[in-house]
Amino acid sequence: MEFFHVIKDERAVIVEFDHPVKYVSSAFYSRGVGRARWIVNLRVGKGWSHEDPKSYVRERLEELGVDPEEAVAFLTAADVGLAATVQKGDVFALATAGFSNAYCSRTKPGECSPSTVNVIVVVGRPLSRRSLVEALAWAVEAKCHAVLRLALGNEGPCLGTTTDSVLVACPPGEHRDVFCGPATELGERLMDAVEEAVIVAAERAGYPPNPPVIELLEREGITLDDLVEAGRELFVGEWSKEHEKRVREELERALRNPNVALAVFAAVVLDRFLRLGAYPEECEGVEEDPGWIYFDEVLGQFVAMELGGYAGLFNFRRYDERKPGILSEVDERWLTLDDVLAGLIGGAMAAAFKRE
Repeated sequence: MEFFHVIKDERAVIVEFDHPVKYVSSAFYSRGVGRARWIVNLRVGKGWSHEDPKSYVRERLEELGVDPEEAVAFLTAADVGLAATVQKGDVFALATAGFSNAYCSRTKPGECSPSTVNVIVVVGRPLSRRSLVEALAWAVEAKCHAVLRLALGNEGPCLGTTTDSVLVACPPGEHRDVFCGPATELGERLMDAVEEAVIVAAERAGYPPNPPVIELLEREGITLDDLVEAGRELFVGEWSKEHEKRVREELERALRNPNVALAVFAAVVLDRFLRLGAYPEECEGVEEDPGWIYFDEVLGQFVAMELGGYAGLFNFRRYDERKPGILSEVDERWLTLDDVLAGLIGGAMAAAFKRE
């Protein structure tokens, strides 16, 4: 599309149009619905705050040579140099991404730190105001699809952050009131472009769509060191550096096992949905971890047997009942993951010392 170009440096990403375009947007520095010649994604510092944010934005825009009266502005602490752009036919999408405040409806107040996902979409044909609003709705949904693919969680599955903003723009002119949902060709291109742009921006920011399972655990505050230490606490005998090395190697090997990785992933994802109260009718009360629900123990036993056979199964019982170290903390917050990690540690301990 030839009616705009993108300027990017360490300060901002600017989409500059040859002539004012129509837009709808949730960006705080905008009219919500209006016309603009510039769409600017400004980078600010982590934890940024200002007594008069709109005056601050106007000053920043003027420094960039942008007329504040003809601009829409986003703010982000993400590195704008990592912005991703994707074009699908007559749909262009630009995204920046940061996820330190990934959010779901169960996220506890005060657990988020500033970060954001900003999405700018340009459609290369004139659209009615209603069509623009519909396009905005589907762009937001595509952003949510992308974030869901990242398997982020904060007390539940996350679809974004607390400060996400989205804009859809199109050129002025004679327009048609067209549908923009994914069942239409235009909507399919829009959804694909936004989802891909957010995924690429997230990957550049260090959030790949298929992270290693140890990274999923680390995002939840569970490290390999924690797992090794929990294994040590129930070790019988004198613990040595060689023992620590062997257990660490077995845990690393175990987490590369696709069956074990899927068990850990299943536990993480399942627990996030259980926290939301999303479960079959037959499982009412599962969030209280009742004794008649033993799927979690079965999953933990599978992991233990996969890694250490019957010795692993014996160890699973010890670690699941006594819950040393990190297992005690996980048990307070999770329904399934503590059992799977007990199986992981018990199986790895059995494998590490099976020849002694």
